[in-house]
Amino acid sequence: MSVRNIPNAISMEFLETKGISKSLTTWQKVKYIATHITVEPVVFFYILPGIMCLLASQNLYLEKACSVNLKYNSTVCDAMVRRDQTGYESFQEDEVQRMVSKMLSIKTAIIGFFPTLLLLFFGSWSDRHCRRKPVILIPIICDTISALELLLTAHFFFELSIEYTMVADSLPYAFGGGWSCVFLGVFSYVSGISSEEDRTIRIGALSMFQNVAMAIGNVTGGLLIGPLGLRGAYMFAALLMSSAAIYGLIVIKEEKIVKDEEARLQKNFLKDFFDINHVKNTFKICFKEGPSNRKWKTVVILIATAMIIGPLQGELAVVYLYTRIKFGWSEVDFTIYNTVQFFIQTAGSIFALTYFSKKLKIDDAMLGIIALFSKISACLIYAFAPSGHFFFLGSIAEVFHGTCHIALRSLMAKIVPPHELGQSNSVFGVCEALMPLVYGPMYTILYNRTLGVFPGGFYLISALLYFITLPLFFWLYKCSKRDKKIALEKAKDVEQEQELLQKNNSSTQRKSI
Repeated sequence: MSVRNIPNAISMEFLETKGISKSLTTWQKVKYIATHITVEPVVFFYILPGIMCLLASQNLYLEKACSVNLKYNSTVCDAMVRRDQTGYESFQEDEVQRMVSKMLSIKTAIIGFFPTLLLLFFGSWSDRHCRRKPVILIPIICDTISALELLLTAHFFFELSIEYTMVADSLPYAFGGGWSCVFLGVFSYVSGISSEEDRTIRIGALSMFQNVAMAIGNVTGGLLIGPLGLRGAYMFAALLMSSAAIYGLIVIKEEKIVKDEEARLQKNFLKDFFDINHVKNTFKICFKEGPSNRKWKTVVILIATAMIIGPLQGELAVVYLYTRIKFGWSEVDFTIYNTVQFFIQTAGSIFALTYFSKKLKIDDAMLGIIALFSKISACLIYAFAPSGHFFFLGSIAEVFHGTCHIALRSLMAKIVPPHELGQSNSVFGVCEALMPLVYGPMYTILYNRTLGVFPGGFYLISALLYFITLPLFFWLYKCSKRDKKIALEKAKDVEQEQELLQKNNSSTQRKSI
């Protein structure tokens, strides 16, 4: 990839984008990666407190529902917080969880709707003005505001009901665009500064930062809620998010662009940003015809994204409630599970990227197939686990699940030219952002209906959706093999033509002599 093809939103530390030389030692490669880190810390220090707040907020919802809305006495609610099942009846836990799951379904609808709209405009605006930094930083600032508002609801505990908590938890996040907009910015940024051969690894590294942040966020969320309390947890989260925003503001460099004065005068920012024609153009560009069956590959990748990210979002909405009522877990037990799951999936992702992808050159679509089989087996274990210890075995079964999202991002990045990355990633992000809107309420309602019969039933729905997705990855794999075969044949034809030209030139020179 030449420098002129890199969007101007990209900082200039990657002027050499042809990848790390194979002759470099391991230490030199580590040094190279360390000196070229840019957006990764932003992702890390944004996701970490976000996950921490997620666990803290679910506890806050449970406590608010018990004490404020349902008005159970402090003995019952304190016992429920401690997971002391001798201090409350099972029907009381059921009532609390039903109220919480109802609030979570409303929350997921809100955080699915508004980010979806923003993504459509953010992606087009980002490409037209060659700007990635606002797309990354605005959601972080809004999420910081959300953490501060949750701090207030925790402080005024009895004055503000669970409904106020839900609004504080969802609206600032939704109006900022949330995780989807941040990932739109960082993945467009990273995809643009990476050569095609390094793109899978580069996206994988960014996903690894995300996974590490999620794991540490789960650990800190579970372990620090006790000593710090909910107010301390939210204050700590707001501090980390503010640090991420300040770091991104300073470190992510963007070239100064001379704007056309006449165009600037004709349209102000809001008219330019919310121009519906740009949204139409975004979809036209994303789904336009192109070489190697580009249009249908894009459609299949987006469908696969919906079938993979959706169940994951749905599970995240109810899994903590599920483990509380099925195994009697506390937030510390849930933290231990998340930590174990993280280390196993991290090891699986590293192995898949370094051995399957880098060494064996296994296709991205095949990585997705391996990941899906891994996740399907895990869902069956989770659904029918008779005990908490058996539930942990599901983490081992889904060892390669982390590579599925990496494979999807890499597949999308490889079929889109650099100057269209923002718009294509915005459609990809819209697909992801819609998932909480669809799957969040679906899973919470399903969990509510099956709570007294089979609370793990939502995992069977996930397994079914993952199984339906398998043919899509097989089709992508078939297309990839065909494209490589065609490319190899073309390369051979070019080589033969060059040999014939050389022979003709040689014979011509001999005749002239």
